[in-house]
Amino acid sequence: MPAPNSTPAPHDPRVPLGWKNGSATFMLSLAGLMMANLAPLIMSVLGELGFDIVESGNILTWALLASAVVGLGTARLAAGAHRRALAAAGLVVATLGFAVAAMLTGPAVVVASFIIGGAGVGTAIAASGAAIAAIRNPNRVSATSGVVNRVLVMIVLAIIPIIGLSQISVFGALAVLSLIGLVLAAWLPNAPDYAEPVEVTQSLKIAEPRRITIAGIVLLVLFPVWGASEDAVWTLTSVLGDNVGLDPAALGFALSAAAGGGAIAMIIVTVFGNRMGRAVPLVIALVLGGAVKMWIGLATDPSTLAALIIVVNTIYGFAFVLFLATAAGLDARGRWSAPLIGAYLVGSSFAPIIGAWIIDAVGIPTFGVLMGIVSFIAIVPAVWVARVSIGAEKALARQGATS
Repeated sequence: MPAPNSTPAPHDPRVPLGWKNGSATFMLSLAGLMMANLAPLIMSVLGELGFDIVESGNILTWALLASAVVGLGTARLAAGAHRRALAAAGLVVATLGFAVAAMLTGPAVVVASFIIGGAGVGTAIAASGAAIAAIRNPNRVSATSGVVNRVLVMIVLAIIPIIGLSQISVFGALAVLSLIGLVLAAWLPNAPDYAEPVEVTQSLKIAEPRRITIAGIVLLVLFPVWGASEDAVWTLTSVLGDNVGLDPAALGFALSAAAGGGAIAMIIVTVFGNRMGRAVPLVIALVLGGAVKMWIGLATDPSTLAALIIVVNTIYGFAFVLFLATAAGLDARGRWSAPLIGAYLVGSSFAPIIGAWIIDAVGIPTFGVLMGIVSFIAIVPAVWVARVSIGAEKALARQGATS
């Protein structure tokens, strides 16, 4: 007997997860998000080119924003029949842009090429987000994507120091990942023939098209705001650590353990898939995450802060994949999951600036409280959207049974 929140599979228009569609979807997701993952190394390379910390931060912000804007702008195409062509076109631009940034030496050319490459991978963000919605069991697929992303990021971050931190190794890694994504783009899953539960919504009002549209819009606003509160804490951990006397070595260990904790949380979602539902797990994650962020702001002991950093990032990984699964469940074509990461990157791009401004204006304790409040405010809309998402999956399966 299926669990109450599971989605019936026999008539689901989504396709099963396979090694071809999985490798394409996950690799494109990695290519789209790798700039953010390599942010500290990119900042170092830009510093070697003669840019100060502020200039380097601005360059990285513009590259991330270029990805986000392109991802948002191409989301509708990614949710349709041109998904593969869109991804391929953007990844050609990304491969060339990052390759030029890796090989040429002129600072202006490097910066322009890097930002162009960033814009190119925006299509990969949209295409991979849409592709996740086309594969069955959004909880499991979203979590698997997160786990694969974390593992491959760890591998890349381990290889670059071995090769040597340089312009060629960092931008070259981005070019190689974009090229691999380009090769695999042909394996992206198609958008389903039908993806909105239209015929059955009279018997399942939670999934009526208007509710799905409103839920999607709410999610596109909610997710980046929540994400900005999480990333503000993450990117300012060094400032938080300095405030309580946490030495750099201990902070580095905490950050590594935090990344591992996030991966473990994603594995849990992978194992349980749709059986665990979305609304209740999101409530738990948002309540705990909000409380821990408040505690981080009030922490005065280095060991306590290190432990809290690990806990908050573990909760973040758990909630992140559930938000992505919620977007995927709303529409199997990826109408909402395609633009979701692009929207998230908009908030993420400004998180360090906003966080630093708040700390400078009102201090770290108030900063922690405000970041925690964001999670608490997100609870009610997140639960509603999650319930609509589950309802949409059930209604879509019912429609498949009558088609």
